Amino acid sequence: MEQAWMIMGETYLLTIVISLFVAFLIHMMTLLIRRFGTAAKPLPVSAEQVEISAQPDDPDELAALAIAIAAMQGGQPQKDPR
Repeated sequence: MEQAWMIMGETYLLTIVISLFVAFLIHMMTLLIRRFGTAAKPLPVSAEQVEISAQPDDPDELAALAIAIAAMQGGQPQKDPR
């Protein structure tokens, strides 16, 4: 019975070490992609830095824009900040 607990502990420890190693690799890859990506420019810090284009006058275009924004947000309504 003691050997079973020992094997289970070693397996658990090995799982933790491998998980941390994979997380470190993913983190390093995201840093490298940001640093050497094709755009290679800093990401906007806030929504104020993103350029806002002129709104279309056509109601069909406005409806398509609203549907696209809702689809990007996962169809979830925004929570009221109050």
